[in-house]
Amino acid sequence: MVLAAGDLIDQRYRVTELLGRGGMGEVWAAVCLADRRQVAIKVLLERASRKTDIVARFKREAKVAARIRSPFVCALLDTARTPAGGLALVFEYLRGESLADRLKKENDLPFGEVDRIMNDVWQGIVDAHAAGVLHRDLKPGNIHLARREGERERAVILDFGVSKIKKAARLVDEPSLTMFDGTVGSFAYMAPEQVRGAARVDERADVYGAGAVAFRALTGHLPFEGVTAKMVVSLKMGRPPPSLEEVTGVRWPKVIEQFFARTLARGASQRFATAQEAQTSWQEVGAEMRRARTAAAMRARMGWPSG
Repeated sequence: MVLAAGDLIDQRYRVTELLGRGGMGEVWAAVCLADRRQVAIKVLLERASRKTDIVARFKREAKVAARIRSPFVCALLDTARTPAGGLALVFEYLRGESLADRLKKENDLPFGEVDRIMNDVWQGIVDAHAAGVLHRDLKPGNIHLARREGERERAVILDFGVSKIKKAARLVDEPSLTMFDGTVGSFAYMAPEQVRGAARVDERADVYGAGAVAFRALTGHLPFEGVTAKMVVSLKMGRPPPSLEEVTGVRWPKVIEQFFARTLARGASQRFATAQEAQTSWQEVGAEMRRARTAAAMRARMGWPSG
């Protein structure tokens, strides 16, 4: 274990409890001794810290996170060193739960809830892209539903560990990461072109990932499902995306079906060109869904037939 409760990091942060552990790292809650603020500290596991490619990615996450200023992207507050000399990333502490955890409990969510979550997610992506950063691994596990007393729930994007920095509208080459930078991200939410190789994807890959997250949250199903990653990839590369009606057996308004058809299109050129375009379209979907709901409620009150 890299850290233990009670450890001091740089004589500035006292570690309190383990929040989570993955294959390569741990996230700990800690207290800043200067102002008693609670923070979250991310560190690499010892075995991961011996791998130069993983360490390079970890350092890049710090560089990337420092570029983005958005209430919908988890803020990097500081960098520090563990007692063993390893790099530690200090992030804002977020209460609440991940979207993945909520979907484990609920399976699918009503449109109103998904609408609020995705409005935040789209803005976070827009802000990241404006800072020249592609996330490349959008999925429910990397979206935190943060709760702060006196405020509404806020969706916050986490984990820019496989992100890419752009410069002058071109992706920055990173030769030292080439071997590790082939296919990155999670296959279930990954754009088809990213399956072929992540080095040259652009904003439209994040548009696809966010669209897949919204589809999963609304329907309880991924756009493409299979028992193996190979099967999912084969379906994704060989078929157009299913409609909401095909997956749920329920008729949905045309505007939202059109949104997903474009967001999840196989060819990047068929998608929204930017996250800003996708965000605007999603807001139009929300407005139309609210109008349809109001009209349906009025028909029900008046005793008029539906449709």
